[in-house]
Amino acid sequence: CTHVDALRFFAPAAGPLNHHGAELQRMDQLRMEQKGCVHAHMDLLKIGLKLHGYVDSKLMGDVLEVALAARQLDVEASPYDATEYGAKIVPIETKEGRKMYKEEQTLLMIRTEPVRKRLLGAYEVFMELAFEEELLGGHFLGDTNGDGANAAAPPYVAPER
Repeated sequence: CTHVDALRFFAPAAGPLNHHGAELQRMDQLRMEQKGCVHAHMDLLKIGLKLHGYVDSKLMGDVLEVALAARQLDVEASPYDATEYGAKIVPIETKEGRKMYKEEQTLLMIRTEPVRKRLLGAYEVFMELAFEEELLGGHFLGDTNGDGANAAAPPYVAPER
């Protein structure tokens, strides 16, 4: 697992078995995060809520939907039985269960990508409005080279106030 928050909930004995180490640091999150991670999808809700004045209701609804879908998959793959609440069981301790999880995780990643890009657009609008251009230096979270090459999402327009 590469998500710092998910690793906190591992049993202490499981930490050393993690390929990326028993402890992950918040400062490594951008470098380590994977687009298929269900915890990263859930984090989009936290980011959307922090940007609430710069995120329109349609985008916020889409963010909530993918966060809930991610949480459902996370619970379905956990040791908890939530079937009485409509969740299925994804038995990740078996080969078939890991295959099932990977398929669900891939579908969720594909579904989430356009939402992630739209939320990044809202973040970029916020950064432009909140900070002077010389402080930003043309660099945004999604534009790691500063040349706009990573900005594949359509421009985001902040909601009317």
